[in-house]
Amino acid sequence: MVIKRTKVPSVWLLTVFLVAGALAAANCGSVEPSPTAPSPTVPSPTPAPTPAPAPAPAPAPAPAPAPAPAPAPTPTPAPSGGGTLQVTISPNPVPWSSNPIPNCSQPNTWTYTQILDNVGGAEITLSDRTDYMDGAVLSSRSGLGIVIPAGSKTSLTTRFCSANPIEHHTRTDFTGTDSRNNRINFRGPDVTLSKK
Repeated sequence: MVIKRTKVPSVWLLTVFLVAGALAAANCGSVEPSPTAPSPTVPSPTPAPTPAPAPAPAPAPAPAPAPAPAPAPTPTPAPSGGGTLQVTISPNPVPWSSNPIPNCSQPNTWTYTQILDNVGGAEITLSDRTDYMDGAVLSSRSGLGIVIPAGSKTSLTTRFCSANPIEHHTRTDFTGTDSRNNRINFRGPDVTLSKK
């Protein structure tokens, strides 16, 4: 058998040579060791603990409702209609006293104020007054001429005297007319005269 020489291109030879050299180098070792564990690294600092979340803020109170505007004052209506009398006694009950009263020699006395208020819409003229004590007529007077304009007041000081220092009950009734010629007949409030 005769062996014939074949021509192999030099590029092929160079390629084979380089591959063979690379294989030999891979089997013999390498410059850098191949690690079997993760590469050591510089330890990182321990992380700071994560701060707890801030507590939820307390809910803000609901704003106070704005105050409603004060209602406009209702104007006092002008009195209407005829004259209307109202009487208030001060004080009631009336305390006992020993203060002397003109034209009375009795030792037991009582003094109080009657406030006469015309709450109607016409002027009143009171002409007569009748005083009662313990249910009986004590005195009557005419021609008084007490004039009270509409919406106005006047006051009268009233005095009683008695020989007895016991509790008594009095009343004063008034009559008259208003400026519209309406008749006024007013029964006064009951008044208690306190015992000594």
